[in-house]
Amino acid sequence: MKILMIHGSRQSGELFQAKLQALEKQIRRAIPPQADSLELVYPTAPFPLVSEGSDTSELRNRHGAWSWFESESIDGLYPGLERGLDSIASILKECGPFDGIVGFSQGAAMAAMVASLLEGNRKDAFARPKVEGGMSYPACFDMLEHPPLKFVVSISGYGASDPAYRAFYDPGIRTPMMHFLGSMDTVVDESASTRLVESCQVDGKKAIVVWHSGGHVVPSRKRELAAVVHFIKSNVS
Repeated sequence: MKILMIHGSRQSGELFQAKLQALEKQIRRAIPPQADSLELVYPTAPFPLVSEGSDTSELRNRHGAWSWFESESIDGLYPGLERGLDSIASILKECGPFDGIVGFSQGAAMAAMVASLLEGNRKDAFARPKVEGGMSYPACFDMLEHPPLKFVVSISGYGASDPAYRAFYDPGIRTPMMHFLGSMDTVVDESASTRLVESCQVDGKKAIVVWHSGGHVVPSRKRELAAVVHFIKSNVS
């Protein structure tokens, strides 16, 4: 069993792993006897960012701040997105196949796009008559041999608003996805998260949404961890 762990903007794979120790421990406890063969892969995004403001944590300074595309914007265009997708496609090819993805913030947005690209017939959506400036099906996924994902856990995730990315979300994403959202999140607006949630409501089936009372954070409380672990187990057993 393999899970790809995709960090958010201004993080790194190693920093994300440090933040997800509690969740990783619960996943390993929950899936014996496969626990010994469980592999969680924490890649680092391709675009370095200069850290600003008061965030001078030793761990962040040591491992750098990275992004999956060249902008931290949630709305609008995502310059460098294809390079970010190419980076993930390489990981899928070299280290896969993966059962699922856990992504945080920008990493969750990327996870949803990757899940979409791995679904059958997604090329058809990109081949439809496009709105002006519509994105083509990413070449890095064109020849990639990887099965559809069994699950995605989206933590503080969001959907792209620009029509250029419509094909990722229409038709709706069929991959089972849990959306873990904070009611006090001041980084990702609720409307941006709602865009992604609504894109996963296929054939009248409601998306799984777990709200918590915190902000832009990864799950840490027992109830939150249990919900995530239960969702993963239910989709890989």
